[in-house]
Amino acid sequence: MTTVQSLLQGRNRKKDPDLHQRSSISAERIEELSRGAEPNLEELRTLADFFRMDLHDLLPPHPRHQSFGFLFRAGGKEVDEVTSSTLSRRIGYSMDLLDAPAARYAWWTSKFSRRDLSYEDAEANAETFRKLFLSDDQLSPIFGLADLATEALGVFLFLVRTARFEGASAYVEGLPFVFLAERFGPRMLFTLAHEIGHLIAHPDPNQGFAVVDFQTEKRPQAAKSAIEFYAHAFASCLLMPRQGIGITLRKIREMEDKPNRQLGDLELLLLARIYGVSFYCAAKRCEDLDLLPRGGAASLDESLRREYGSPEKRAEAANLPPRPQIQFPRMPSPLLRAALNKVRSGEMSVGKASSILGLSIADLFATNAPRAN
Repeated sequence: MTTVQSLLQGRNRKKDPDLHQRSSISAERIEELSRGAEPNLEELRTLADFFRMDLHDLLPPHPRHQSFGFLFRAGGKEVDEVTSSTLSRRIGYSMDLLDAPAARYAWWTSKFSRRDLSYEDAEANAETFRKLFLSDDQLSPIFGLADLATEALGVFLFLVRTARFEGASAYVEGLPFVFLAERFGPRMLFTLAHEIGHLIAHPDPNQGFAVVDFQTEKRPQAAKSAIEFYAHAFASCLLMPRQGIGITLRKIREMEDKPNRQLGDLELLLLARIYGVSFYCAAKRCEDLDLLPRGGAASLDESLRREYGSPEKRAEAANLPPRPQIQFPRMPSPLLRAALNKVRSGEMSVGKASSILGLSIADLFATNAPRAN
């Protein structure tokens, strides 16, 4: 079954009875496409926009790449065919473009503890990560985690236009992959840290592994999913180091001249903006550090949503400083370099390279250009 068929057959017909009206494709033609008719380019563009997907993810994957999708479908969760195809496509063309040995990309995995994947393990490994890659900075936010992951850890990081999952990660032939759904920047930053937590938790990069996360910010019960609990805890500890949280809150309270008052929503909102995470994640980290009572994070989050519509609207109403911009590369730089090298050496046409990567020729060269700070 093609991706287009899966999307059309799997849609909620009660919620989308007028799909043909909202997509400008006739009802008759939609039924033909759902039965396997081949769409034209304009129909593919329309459906990609309607389903919030990248155009090239609607094209049939190369048969050689389909096996990579099985890793995700065998990961213990219900991963649909569209998602596995989307992820396997990116892994497949990465493997096709790269000539370098895989072993060099996963040297850092041996540096972390995996005793029982507890919160204490997550805290210790977050500190180890900062020692290895941030010159032992145990205080500062990490807005550049995406660049750090790609350049220092050798992670192949992809942004995916999808509403079907939050994040995903995998080891394939020793290479680490991370996939992020395009979302609110702080949410993506936390998901990236969560997926790095998955990569750290897996003991052997040369043993195939893959996971798809449909939700990353709300921590699951440890009894139900120890791995997910650990990945969430690692992300929280990495992005909001306990030493940094303590110093930051002390400075905030000194400015307010209210050192003994229980943490309030504005302090937590400011903390969230300083560290580049959502209000809930900042509040949950404070709860884990016994700075809020148990259940306080969820209670405050619900209260702000009820009264203001969202924590972000509360922050805007209070005129808090704006959030810093968090940048994510559009495409893994090693793949861009590999594709451009093949173009320059004559091994591949620029048209084929842009087609493989799902970029226009102009974007292929522009994406490889250094980004402004």
